Amino acid sequence: MKAEAQAAGADFIAAEQAIEAAFRAGDLTPDSLRALIERSAAARAELRYIHLLRHLETPPLLTAEQIAKYNELRGYGAADPCAAVPEGHDAAMWRRHNNCEG
Repeated sequence: MKAEAQAAGADFIAAEQAIEAAFRAGDLTPDSLRALIERSAAARAELRYIHLLRHLETPPLLTAEQIAKYNELRGYGAADPCAAVPEGHDAAMWRRHNNCEG
């Protein structure tokens, strides 16, 4: 997954950079802008698909105990997910993902 996600992420970044470059160059038309946005949206969708597909494919490969441990390590099921960010997670991203304030 990591290699696929990194490649898809690079495509997404390149697509977003192409939009910015086109604005800087000043040669955009409505049609070219739409095409650039569609390319970016497709790249983001592919990245999200790769990530979520692994969440879909993984549970059948694990035992109930492994799933419970995974959920614990990910911080799922905590009484207050905003109170403690699991080790290895970016705190700001974790809080944003869990709709924590501040």
